[in-house]
Amino acid sequence: MNPTRFFAKDYQDARKKFLKAADSTGGALDHFRHPSERGPDGGALSMDTAWFGPKDASTILLVLSGTHGAEGFCGSAAQLLWIEEGRAKDLPAGVAVLKVHAVNPFGFSHWLRVNEGNVDLNRNWLDFDQPWPKNPIYDEVQKVLPKRPGYDAAAVDEHMEAVAPLYKKHGDWAMSDALSRGQYDHPGGTQFGGQKREWSSLTLDYILRTKCAAARHIAYIDWHSLVRIGDGKFVYLCFNQTGDPLFKRVGAWWGETAIDRKTVDAQWGAGIARSERRPSRNGLVMWGLQHILAPKADLAGGVIEFCADSEPHNDPLRHRLQQSLKAQYLFTHRRYDTKEAKAIVEEMREGCCPTRRNWQERALAAAMNTYDKTLEGAGRWAADNAPAQPGKLLRSSSFV
Repeated sequence: MNPTRFFAKDYQDARKKFLKAADSTGGALDHFRHPSERGPDGGALSMDTAWFGPKDASTILLVLSGTHGAEGFCGSAAQLLWIEEGRAKDLPAGVAVLKVHAVNPFGFSHWLRVNEGNVDLNRNWLDFDQPWPKNPIYDEVQKVLPKRPGYDAAAVDEHMEAVAPLYKKHGDWAMSDALSRGQYDHPGGTQFGGQKREWSSLTLDYILRTKCAAARHIAYIDWHSLVRIGDGKFVYLCFNQTGDPLFKRVGAWWGETAIDRKTVDAQWGAGIARSERRPSRNGLVMWGLQHILAPKADLAGGVIEFCADSEPHNDPLRHRLQQSLKAQYLFTHRRYDTKEAKAIVEEMREGCCPTRRNWQERALAAAMNTYDKTLEGAGRWAADNAPAQPGKLLRSSSFV
């Protein structure tokens, strides 16, 4: 197998590959065109779905790619390989697969994590009729950050100097948590979760309500990237609650140790600068989907992070800050014909989905193994004929 052909050169290439493969293997396709945004080339943007298996399946494997925009290259490649290998022919009894390609087509096409409104869609699933979560440490950060644009060394120095007293005041983990959990008061800031449901969230809501209405159980994979703990490894972020039946079921699929909070804390601390454990979260897609399904159906699974070897940065925090400033530059200017923009795009592409063949081979092999284990578990779930057990429904939570 040549893994390179599964990894697209851009969003339009990824979409074309996905649609062609699904159509040629009997997948039932549907398309949801973005009503206002276009790609860098002026092309239309869409969230696409492909259904494999019986329409009345009691159990569905729901697989998302591109929730975080450009991270979709990895998830798209895994979806494509699964389809092209004809794995839909061997689904367990009572199980169907629904693949959603490019949850965030704007970010996917523009090489960004966020959508057209600077919104992180994996922080957008709140009830916005209720007061949204506050993030006081992030408020402090916003007050001290330099206001001038730029991503050169001087701009990075200014940002590092501005936040240094806050790291000393609150500690590394509290700062990492505040900068990652999601915030709702600063539309121009990082990790902005929005102040309303975004088009992508509303569309995914519609897809779930219409295509999964007959199901009792949903096995869930949301492909993300890229934690730096080694080629071919995964971080399994199960957002079911520890100890409940759904959490235990996911442990039977992916391994109890793999989803154990101590395991994830250690992986996160090794792969993310200055984060000793997994941060808390607001407005996750998975939690929002659980609210939609309950009480008639339940959902188990989580985010799976593709991983790669660590990068040789002397100061990882500084590197991450510079990457954030470069992403802000792309989002603000949305021009890709300059020398600066081309260099940023190339770096972003490599940073979210390495082009090394040995990485691609290991990543896809691990993804197919995870698909196999999840579908085996979904088959057992269907055969159990168990009632839905939605469990505790959350909008925000610490990672416990």
